[in-house]
Amino acid sequence: MVDGRRTAYGTAKQSVELWRIATDKGQHGRAAEIVRVAWNRPLADVLVAMFHQAPHRAAELFLGEEETLGLLRDRDLRAEFLSRT
Repeated sequence: MVDGRRTAYGTAKQSVELWRIATDKGQHGRAAEIVRVAWNRPLADVLVAMFHQAPHRAAELFLGEEETLGLLRDRDLRAEFLSRT
């Protein structure tokens, strides 16, 4: 079960990174597809937890990676992902 959660975390992390890349390139249709796929994957609850935990001051302790945490706190990214839940 732990390994499954680690894999889900890695997949969720890749989704937010890919969304940022697509958005920066102006590929908004691709970015929307990334969001759709992210929410339809097994264990999408890990992605929910990441967004829920990101605003907390202690998030660095359980999310770790500064770059990922920055993405999860990005207002535009949060708006796009959380509008689809």
